[in-house]
Amino acid sequence: MVRRLIFCLAVAGTANAWAVTAQLDRKNLALGEPLTLSLSGKAAVLEQLDLTPLKADFELFGRTLSRSDAQGTLQLTLYPLRTGKLAIPALGGGGERSRGLPVTVTAGSESMPEARFKLHTEPARPFVRQPTRLTLEICDDGSLEWKRPALPLTSLAQHRALGEEQVEVEYDGRRCTAHRYHWAVLPTQAGEIALPLPMLDAGKFGQRLRLPPPGAAFDAQAVPGWLPLNVPVGKPTVSTEALPEEWPIERPLAWRFSVEGGYSIDGMKALLALHLQSHAAWRGYPPTVEALAPEDRNSPLNRLAVTLYASPAASGPLSTPALALPYFDPATARLEQTALPTTQVRIYDPLWRKLGQVALVLFGYVLLQAATHLIGREVQWRQTRRAALKAIPQATSYAGLAQCLKTFHLRPDTPTATTLRRWLGALRQQARDDAALDVLVADIEACHYGQGQTDLEELKRQALATIAGLRPRYSWHRQ
Repeated sequence: MVRRLIFCLAVAGTANAWAVTAQLDRKNLALGEPLTLSLSGKAAVLEQLDLTPLKADFELFGRTLSRSDAQGTLQLTLYPLRTGKLAIPALGGGGERSRGLPVTVTAGSESMPEARFKLHTEPARPFVRQPTRLTLEICDDGSLEWKRPALPLTSLAQHRALGEEQVEVEYDGRRCTAHRYHWAVLPTQAGEIALPLPMLDAGKFGQRLRLPPPGAAFDAQAVPGWLPLNVPVGKPTVSTEALPEEWPIERPLAWRFSVEGGYSIDGMKALLALHLQSHAAWRGYPPTVEALAPEDRNSPLNRLAVTLYASPAASGPLSTPALALPYFDPATARLEQTALPTTQVRIYDPLWRKLGQVALVLFGYVLLQAATHLIGREVQWRQTRRAALKAIPQATSYAGLAQCLKTFHLRPDTPTATTLRRWLGALRQQARDDAALDVLVADIEACHYGQGQTDLEELKRQALATIAGLRPRYSWHRQ
């Protein structure tokens, strides 16, 4: 009788202890897949259920409570945080608790590929204030669609998101699809810097998957205490634009170059103000410094566009400022500098250049007028000679031949000579020395006065040859 009473009490106690029933939709799953835990019992008990024990091995992603009268069903969506044999702990308190349930979590399955993670920084141990790239690499079979995680804020470093890429790589001897996410990180304090990532979101055929991320932490080295705040860590890269060979006076001249490195806008402005103190021509206008996107979208470096303005007040050579960009070399732990190449621009006065251009135009105009005049004279004497050569064969007497000659002159507006001797004297002043003229005039006069024996036709041929060979004293012609 006593034993039966003890057994009844034990059964009653056991039934009361499992007043909250627990049930899983599956007992085996892959890391990243969701697990549904259904808890049934009194609605008031389910509402006050302490779910903290679940968070040791699972992420509690969602919960739904449905109730009917005093009873209710609580459905929990869980994502495992690690692989292995896990257990759903007993939930509840006092006399109303659920039963613990075993769960086996594998790295992958037929429907869920295994995902592998790598997280590293470049450089591996950066200095404080050194631009660093943090890369998260997720490798799978290419069937998963990943969502970019967000880095948490921290007072130990500044960070901003860079680009992302997808490439085919070999991972432990097997081909896989690598999804890479990059961030630019700037450590602000020395020591270990932890950047815990949230759960990683992925999707496959509409199913939401969530996987635990790898630990994100790196060690930052301290910089020397003597290093100025505006001096970056790491060698900058400088690219300058070519200046014109010459530039007009009193017109602003812009010199542009870009700097890619760890410089900030304020730091670059402070450095330029220090360098331009000894360059009066380049202090007329304040320099401009603007941020540009780096050529490599995954680079953690800052890219600045710098423009310096000069206002030259005198003509002559103008040199660009001798700029030296200091930086802390992580390899040698020393202060180094990068010097920008200096160039010269020839400054000229546009007024004098315009006066010279006007003078050149006037000189050209005078030359043109002179050339036009000489060409006109050349054309005129050739036309006159052509007319004389046409009229000479038509002469029928010695007197007619003499008249043809007396009307021929090498200069325009010369009147017809009254005698052959006057014509000869005028032509000697106009034409180059030609002894044939004297012979021709003497033969014509001798024949005209009956003292010569030369035939008229012979005199015509002599006159034609003499006139054809005449050239003016001043004219443009080919020798």
